[in-house]
Amino acid sequence: MSAMRIAIALTAVKVWCHSSMRRSFHWAPEHGTDMAIGTILIYLNDRRRAERLIEVAQGFAAPFSARLVGLHVFSRLPPLGPVVIPYGEDVIAAIQNAESREATAIESKFRELTADLGERATWISEQTAGPDLAEHVMQHGRGSDLIVASVADTDWEMAPVLDFPERLAMESGRPVLMVPNAGSFGTAPMHAVVAWNGSR
Repeated sequence: MSAMRIAIALTAVKVWCHSSMRRSFHWAPEHGTDMAIGTILIYLNDRRRAERLIEVAQGFAAPFSARLVGLHVFSRLPPLGPVVIPYGEDVIAAIQNAESREATAIESKFRELTADLGERATWISEQTAGPDLAEHVMQHGRGSDLIVASVADTDWEMAPVLDFPERLAMESGRPVLMVPNAGSFGTAPMHAVVAWNGSR
């Protein structure tokens, strides 16, 4: 089973749970789908993976002429670690400046890759009041038909703070596509692979 098929399978479990097991899902309109995609939210937290996520989302958006929303969020507070460290204003300012540079780089890539979409591409960069970025992303995600996010990068030091695909899948109430961090995907999958363990 390919990495992309595994990601689709994980997503399908979540979609199945929130559909009361009544719907079948096909991704292309010509297949007679009952799941029309109007808006796709792309959670973009890392410039290294931004292009991959945007291109995968474009593959899903094209058959539906769906709107793409690129979302980058960051906290005005430093990330919370297992040990609470008192930060000075200079440290906080340095963290915020780094986040601002990251947001600018990701925005540039998003606008470059979606330039042909015109008004169907929207960029959002927001600063949250608290450290729970997942909840902020989910607030935006609940207004979309599909959320696209990377699987957690276990080799990235910021992953515990910025990567939370499982929370998006379990708590957002929306279908979530988890995109692997390796591999190439020429076309969007046409069917979801559903796994079910018999529990409620």
